[in-house]
Amino acid sequence: MRRLAPAIALLAVIAIASTVTANGKLFTFGDGTVTIHHGTVTLDNDPGEYSGVYVKSQSLSGKKLRLVHVSFVSHADTAGGAPRFSIPLNTGHTESTDPYAFLDVNNCGSALVSTSNSHCKVFLNFSSESFDNWADLVATHPSWRIAKGGIPFIIADQPGHYVVSNIDLR
Repeated sequence: MRRLAPAIALLAVIAIASTVTANGKLFTFGDGTVTIHHGTVTLDNDPGEYSGVYVKSQSLSGKKLRLVHVSFVSHADTAGGAPRFSIPLNTGHTESTDPYAFLDVNNCGSALVSTSNSHCKVFLNFSSESFDNWADLVATHPSWRIAKGGIPFIIADQPGHYVVSNIDLR
């Protein structure tokens, strides 16, 4: 469920410093259908497809996790860990895979997926650690940062119709 397609991990983009709007800063990826209308993103996937969006910027690169805020509001389908934020990490160690933290709608207890939502559980793709929320991750690993040149992005990698709005990265 929490696997990360290698092709996605190769994208080299970073998040923005203010709320995303439909001003041409959202970029799409994947083999599903992605539409963007006034900052609202619709991701439609058939079985075996994935799709998502990222924002081309450098404002989060190398930032300490305690200073990071990312969020979106989910509408429509949820499945497995979709839709979710995938947030690239610099743990200060060499991992066997590129380290990412995941925040998804099913593990937030509401439609708000956010580092500020105390109900959003955080999962890692490179270890069995999980955290009750972003603050718990930060308290456990205070030296971790966003990976330099990293790519926070929203992805759906399960079949379904996903709609996300109010995307905010700062």
